[in-house]
Amino acid sequence: MRRIVLTTCLIAPPLAVAAGWLWGGLWELLLLAPPLGLYLWATLNPRCNWWGPVLDSFPTRHREVLLTFDDGPDPEETPQVLDLLEATQAKGLFFISGLRAQRHPDLVREIVTRGHAIGVNPMSYDPASFWRLPPGRLRSEVAASLITVKALLPDYHLRWFRAPGGRRNHWLQPLLAAHGLELMGCSARDDGLRLRDFDETVIRLRHDIDQGGLVCLCHGQTDKAGDRTLAPLVEELLLWLRGQGYKLGE
Repeated sequence: MRRIVLTTCLIAPPLAVAAGWLWGGLWELLLLAPPLGLYLWATLNPRCNWWGPVLDSFPTRHREVLLTFDDGPDPEETPQVLDLLEATQAKGLFFISGLRAQRHPDLVREIVTRGHAIGVNPMSYDPASFWRLPPGRLRSEVAASLITVKALLPDYHLRWFRAPGGRRNHWLQPLLAAHGLELMGCSARDDGLRLRDFDETVIRLRHDIDQGGLVCLCHGQTDKAGDRTLAPLVEELLLWLRGQGYKLGE
């Protein structure tokens, strides 16, 4: 499918120019709309694998999920989340952005010391722009973040990368392979919480969580009142998941 999309995107522009020259500008729009729509769908849909494999769940015979956390660490929220996980003997996977790792190196080490796993976000966590970065800038974003985290955890094997908001650049997959990284998505996420009511977000997450699910929760989210929501959301989900009989990365 990736080959079909790329081929279509390469062929459609010159055809659109020719058609527009012969019959007017409307033909350009008509010919460009389908490949552009396919490209945006493959790029902005977090669960689409047209650009390459993305892990959005894991195989298991047990009632089990994994909580993952993006754009950390944060000096206020990360310690709260670590305490909540420890209280329920749950393990999580924390995706670290390079800039935040530079600001809070001790928190990065504490995450690992307390038995949790580490993944990598790009150097700067920007869902609005990451998916459309040119190749050179993309290489810089990934490499700089990877170098930063490795400098803090030289003996730690980094395996997973997550694109901000799940919106991955179509140049990303070969770049990750070159660094020995794999792309992780999710099956349930709190994306857009600042536009929703807290209770509504909890209900939506519960609906999306299933056996073998990867749950993505992001540092820095706020509700309509401007209050931070990561710790309350984790507390709410941990209680519900335990009540439903889920294991949590133990």
